[in-house]
Amino acid sequence: MSWSEFYIIVSGLITLVLLIIAFPWLRNKNHAKQDSLTNTQIVKQRLAELDREVTEGLISEHDKRQAVDELKLALVDESAFQSHKTGNATLPLAVGGVLAIACGVIVYSQVNQMEGVVRANKAIETLPELSQQLASGNANNLTKQDIASLALAIRQRLREEPADDTGWMYFGRLMLSIGQEVQAIEAIDRAVKLAPSNSANRITLAQALMTTGDVNNLERAQSILLSLLSENPQNDNLALMMAVVSAQLGDLDNTRRFYKQVEGKLPRDSDMAQRLVARIQELEGNTNEVVGLEDTAQQSAASGKDKISGEETGFNVTVNLSEEARENAPREGFLIVFAQDANSGNKMPAAVVKLPINSFPISVALTTDNAMMPQFTLATLSDVIVTARLSEDGDVAVSQGEWQGSVNASVTINELSSLSIIIDKEL
Repeated sequence: MSWSEFYIIVSGLITLVLLIIAFPWLRNKNHAKQDSLTNTQIVKQRLAELDREVTEGLISEHDKRQAVDELKLALVDESAFQSHKTGNATLPLAVGGVLAIACGVIVYSQVNQMEGVVRANKAIETLPELSQQLASGNANNLTKQDIASLALAIRQRLREEPADDTGWMYFGRLMLSIGQEVQAIEAIDRAVKLAPSNSANRITLAQALMTTGDVNNLERAQSILLSLLSENPQNDNLALMMAVVSAQLGDLDNTRRFYKQVEGKLPRDSDMAQRLVARIQELEGNTNEVVGLEDTAQQSAASGKDKISGEETGFNVTVNLSEEARENAPREGFLIVFAQDANSGNKMPAAVVKLPINSFPISVALTTDNAMMPQFTLATLSDVIVTARLSEDGDVAVSQGEWQGSVNASVTINELSSLSIIIDKEL
């Protein structure tokens, strides 16, 4: 609805209220006028009868004049009464109308959603900029307000164009970037149903299903990938995804089959290749080999120990402040240290540690035990970005006035590497 339509509807409703208020008064006024005309006609009729009675000798001229005077006095009295009666109704009606309008304005001001409408319009205006930022993989730099505005704008567009598969895909990616897997899968699934021939949408749905670690979702992702591979059997990326999801499900035949397709195309020192080989060996019965992939990482995170050596995978992080941060950074709140995948657009933290702000420098152990999701840990990554942030609200999402520092690092399985981070940047 446009603003012009809104103003027209409001004006029509106000006019209707005013007409309802004025209707009884206008009706009484018309009745009074009609009564006055009726009484005048009666008086004229009576005067004609008096003339006829004088002519017929029924009454004298003196009686006629006396009767005429009485009729005139009665007509004058009635006219004065009607004038007094109608004149006193104007003020109450006016006061009632003003009160009714005032009450309507007050009630409307309390229950209207104008702030929400304004916020939605602003969100739609910023949609192109925020969408570009989301598509470029910089969703982590979006603030809470940016995410809320972007989600609101996309949902507003989808309400107007529910058959827009691209809009549903954008919304799904946004939800996936902030860890809302359920909403992300629902939105991406809607995009797939709207454009079933779009293989990119189906691949994104499979990726979203794989991030949940749920067996039912993994089986569905495997089914989607099998369908895609039947259409394009030489696609190595799909084969690698199929090997990974099959390994998570413990499907040895498919894990071996699709890993064999990509085996010679992966670098020898590839962390993914090593974990796939280890998983295949485990599924074959060699349980003393190094355990790999997400489902084994889940067991490692649950027990807090590595399957072979008992050592943890992660970092010993030493956090300190720059001189500027010591003067201007928040002194109360939380220190949040988290790691994100440096090789993909997935900005979900693989590990997070949050503790109250204390004296610096502070040493923090960031390991697989600190994973947000058991199937997505530091052990599943090769290169990460480790960030230390000072936050007043303790939320990983960016807020104005926070300070942070970041470093890039490589993950070494079964080893706690040492890192130093200087918090020197205001957000």
